[in-house]
This record gives sequence, structure tokens and C-alpha cells, in this order.
Amino acid sequence: MPDRPVARLRYRVGNALRFLSRPWCQRTICAEDATTIFGCSFGDGGWHHIRRTLFEFDADPSIAPAESSLGRYLERFCPSSISILAGVTGEEPLPLFVYPWGTFNDGAGQSAKDAFTSRFCGPSTAAFVDEEFRRTVGLYAEMRIHGYRPTSFPNSYIGGTWLEAVDGRQRFVVMQGNHRMAILAHLGVPQIEVRTIPQALACVKEADIAQWPLVADGRCSIDHAQRVFDMFFSESGWHVANLVGSNA
Repeated sequence: MPDRPVARLRYRVGNALRFLSRPWCQRTICAEDATTIFGCSFGDGGWHHIRRTLFEFDADPSIAPAESSLGRYLERFCPSSISILAGVTGEEPLPLFVYPWGTFNDGAGQSAKDAFTSRFCGPSTAAFVDEEFRRTVGLYAEMRIHGYRPTSFPNSYIGGTWLEAVDGRQRFVVMQGNHRMAILAHLGVPQIEVRTIPQALACVKEADIAQWPLVADGRCSIDHAQRVFDMFFSESGWHVANLVGSNA
């Protein structure tokens, strides 16, 4: 592993490159523009387990991790496929973390992600929930003081992939920095700098639906693909809240 001075030097060089690539890779968004890989909005009108947990923590700092929205989410939200979550029937569901356009990471037709160790969903052990809760409230305390500092070593920008509908609407799917996005939204920060991620998909365009990898190779129909894509614009997280038993 590089020593600290070398790592800092590489980070500064990276910052310079990121500054030069701002016009292509970086945008300013509001929380309502951002969503998770399962369609949970970070906006005020949506339901996101980390945002709900922050509200609960503000009201009761002694809340037990298992009793928080984060605890319920990581225990009860155990999706098997984005296809089922989007209401697709009559076709073979896609594997978990795989979409009609492939994975968000690289567009591949298979994912190496493991639901048991993923922060995106459950099932999770009690120890994992406790650690995730501790990590979340610790970061919340830090960001209340220092804010969002993506250019300060060793931090990074919130990163993800854009979804672009044919009517011009867009959603930013957060893949890196879900906790920070939720905290910034909870704190009411109106504008948040985000970036696409190197090697990951930069943008998924509805106009290209027939060319999406899993549509093109016959693993899902255009109707199947359309339902999954539309979910990110029609749902805001309450579909997940209902699954984990949260109505607040």
C-alpha cells in the first residue's frame, strides 16, 4: 500500500485531472435528482432508509440500530431481482444487481456483488447492522461540522450513473457515496456536486433501449427493459418502504 506522502501526491494529481474533466464528468444536482440502484429517492418526498434513520436519530439519539429504518431495511429488504421489484411478470427475472443495460459498474451481464455483504440490501447480520449504524451516525456527526469535502484527501466525489429518458428527464443513480448523499439531503444542502465513475456506465439512454446488452442478446424483452427503466422515474422509495414495513 502506498505510503501517506505518495498517496497524497497521487490524490493531488487526481484532483487536477478531475478538475480538467469537469465539463464531461461532473454536474451539480439537487437531492430530488438522485436515487438508489433500487429506485429510492434521496428527495424530501421519497423514502430512503438512511434519510429516515437520520430523522429517527435526531428525535432519539439512543435508538437501537435494529429498531431504526436502517436496521429494518438491512434485515427485511432482500430483493432477488430488479425485474420483480419493477413488477415484471411472464419472463425470467434478471439476476440481482443486473439490469437490462447490464450492471451499473461496467455493463456486464453478471454481477459479483453479494447481497449478504452489500450495504444496498439485506439480508444482514445483527453485527453488520450495528456497524453500519455506527458508521452512518459517525459520518453524520462529521459532516454536520465539516460538510461535503470531495477534494480533500482522502475523500471522493459522490459517483454514479445517469439515466436519461427520451423526454429529457434524468435521474442520477448513486453508486458511490449513498451515505453522504443521504446526509446532505437531510441537512438540506440545495446543490450537490456529483461525478460519473471511471470504467462504470456514464449514462443509460432510453433511446438506446433496443441496443441495451440484455435486450440485444434476448435475455429480456423491450417491455421488460422499459418497466425496469420506468421504475426509476415513477417510484420514489415507498415501494421499498412497504416491503420493509415502514410507513413513516
